[in-house]
Amino acid sequence: MKYKHISQKPYCCIPACVQMILHQRKLPILPQTDIAYDLGIILSPKDKHLLPKSYKGTKPKAGWGTRLTLKKYSLATFFKRRGYSLQEIFHSAEEFRSVRQFKKFLLDNIGKENDLLICFNYPLLYHLEGSHGHASLIEEVNEKHVTLRDPSPKHKQTRKTLPKDLLAALKNHYHGGIWVIRETPTNKY
Repeated sequence: MKYKHISQKPYCCIPACVQMILHQRKLPILPQTDIAYDLGIILSPKDKHLLPKSYKGTKPKAGWGTRLTLKKYSLATFFKRRGYSLQEIFHSAEEFRSVRQFKKFLLDNIGKENDLLICFNYPLLYHLEGSHGHASLIEEVNEKHVTLRDPSPKHKQTRKTLPKDLLAALKNHYHGGIWVIRETPTNKY
C-alpha cells in the first residue's frame, strides 16, 4: 500500500500513522491531537506545553507518548468509540522466531491489504545512539527490503530497511510489535 505522508506532531507518531490509515481507507480523518488524546497520550511535565490536550501522570514503562497497551486507550477501543469499521490485532515481536517467518507474515498481510502499524526501537533500527520507541507503517516488502512510511517530519519519503534489522528493532522495544489493522468482517447469512 502507498500512504500519503502525514507528518507527526511531537510524540504523535502513532496518531499520524492512524491518520494515514484513515486517509488510505477514505474514512473521516480526525485531528492528530484528538486521536492522541483518545490513545491516552501522556507527556512529561516539561513537554506538556507541546500538546496541552494530554494526560498527566508518571512515565510509563514504554516511555512518554500514547498508551495502546491499556484497553481504554487501545486502537480497538478508539475504532469502536469513533465508529470506524476497523479492527486491530496486535502481534508481539516475540511471536516471530525467524526473519523468514516475519517476512512471510508481512507479505501475507500486505497481500490481504491489511495495514501494518509497527512500534520499534528507532535508534537501533537506524544505527543511532540511544533507545526510544517510534511507530511507522509498512508500505512494501520485497526480496531484500521492507519499505516504511515514517511520520517524522524529517522523513517525507519512504525509508528502506532490511527485514532482519527491523525485526531486531521490534524485539528491542518494550512493547515492540505489529498492529494488523483491517476492516471489521461483516456477518453474511
